[in-house]
Amino acid sequence: MRMKKLLFVSAIALLLANFHGASLQAQDVMPSSGTDMKDMKPQMEQMHAQMEQMRTQMVQIQALMKDAMDKMAAADAAMKTHMETEQASMKSQMALQQAVIDHLQTMDDHMQSMRDHMDMKPDAMDMHKKTGMKMKKEKGMMGDQK
Repeated sequence: MRMKKLLFVSAIALLLANFHGASLQAQDVMPSSGTDMKDMKPQMEQMHAQMEQMRTQMVQIQALMKDAMDKMAAADAAMKTHMETEQASMKSQMALQQAVIDHLQTMDDHMQSMRDHMDMKPDAMDMHKKTGMKMKKEKGMMGDQK
């Protein structure tokens, strides 16, 4: 117990010594007379000028950042509009291609139907050939009459 008290008193003594030393250092830093304050006036004015310069720079930086953000927002809006236009164009082109494919399929189906119809009536084809030959002969005869 006695040892604890001795340690406690030693710790308090050290703390007081450190505190007293710190207050002495602070007194050394603080000017003691009016003449020292006059010497610090140019330093204070310089610090004030630096603070004003920093404020001015901060305002400039904020203005540049706002301008950059506005430009980025405008670029984003333009890009979005462009992408929507491209998407609409692609949809339109795909619809056109599908319409062409559908039309070609319809034509192919029609041609197949005609082919099937012609295969079912071979006599009609022969008749057409015969009629066609007669027509040619008749035309040839008419040409001779002129």
